[in-house]
Amino acid sequence: MSRIIIISFRKNSIRIVIAFLSCMILLCGASYFVKSTQTLSLQTKGEYVILASNDLGMHCIQSDYSAFMIFPPGNNLIVQIFAKGKEDAQLITSGITLEYEVNNNTSSADKVNFWKYAEDYGFNIEPDEGITGNKLKGTLTLSKDKKYFEATAIPVVPYNDNQKQVNPYQTVKITVRESSTGKILAIQDNVVLPVSDEMMCSNCHGTEDTDKNILKSHDKKEGTKLYADLTQNNRHSCSECHSDNISNVPDKSNVPSLSLAMHGFHSQTMGMSKLENQCYNCHPGTVTKCLRGVMAANNITCNNSNCHGNIEQVSQSIENGRKPWLDEPDCGACHGPAYAVNPGILYHNSYLINGPDEMNGQIKCTSCHNSPHSEWPSTLTLDNVIPLQLYGKPDFIRQCSACHEGTGKLHGAGR
Repeated sequence: MSRIIIISFRKNSIRIVIAFLSCMILLCGASYFVKSTQTLSLQTKGEYVILASNDLGMHCIQSDYSAFMIFPPGNNLIVQIFAKGKEDAQLITSGITLEYEVNNNTSSADKVNFWKYAEDYGFNIEPDEGITGNKLKGTLTLSKDKKYFEATAIPVVPYNDNQKQVNPYQTVKITVRESSTGKILAIQDNVVLPVSDEMMCSNCHGTEDTDKNILKSHDKKEGTKLYADLTQNNRHSCSECHSDNISNVPDKSNVPSLSLAMHGFHSQTMGMSKLENQCYNCHPGTVTKCLRGVMAANNITCNNSNCHGNIEQVSQSIENGRKPWLDEPDCGACHGPAYAVNPGILYHNSYLINGPDEMNGQIKCTSCHNSPHSEWPSTLTLDNVIPLQLYGKPDFIRQCSACHEGTGKLHGAGR
């Protein structure tokens, strides 16, 4: 890309020198899309693109924590900010402050009893505080690789303030401010931050005293005394014994990981369930329908062998050495190597690597395709807010014009 500058040449040598220096400054300053991550002159840039997602497309929580804990409440918000431009645009990572606020949800501790028992599970936190210290309203921080902003374990629950209305598709408002002045630069009102407590253990463990029945079943099979401990007001989290990569709980000798224990044991009992999608017995669910992205729209389900596979395949893959939560489906298995995730990195942590040089390693895959399980265009209208604002229709971010006037493909070709 070049810029043509017409200099009115005059005999005065001083003017020639000044014009020449001006030309050089402009040429050196010209840049491609996101070639660097330094702050633009924020006062001269009027438009910003907010691209936001969450890491899994849906987080599971329990409706009751009085007997044991699988996962604590929360979800992670991931945001990239781009300053628009005609010839170029830029990823902005400094000079701005990002604020988030969960919409229609100002409290969680009065809706889910996790905070009543949090100390029993080793968390010394206040009501409505997440396990990493974030609350329902706060500020995002810059990621370790300094390419996006994040807020981890936001303590969101699937109930609105309005008479505890059930809503697994909670949303957050994101506000971008200029750090030095507090001036608002951009606002995104509705970004989905979903969480569901539709874990249907009652399908097999009974609709009454479900959690106690689970503890008794575990004690009978494994020789533990979890139910006896509960009667003495001693509660346990699954990760006390089972390793769990999503919770950063390391391997424990002679004890299967939580994922292997859950999928391995239940693979033998799924015949008890009448659900067509067996995954929805534990993962949310027939009401929540967390699998809702473009693949779901094309009848490609979790059971596809190029994705997770059925519950027996999930269990067997772990037996064969797959690390749960760390080794997950690769987009390239269906779409080819040009669309594969970064080597050894999960989809929601991957960056574009086969596009124009100035974009490679800068744009997160989720920024253009959305969260796993809710990839654009999603069957849930609320998921599609960002592309609807950019394009006027639900779609993934396939056009360079989202941020600048360039044309061409993002994968494997330039403008």
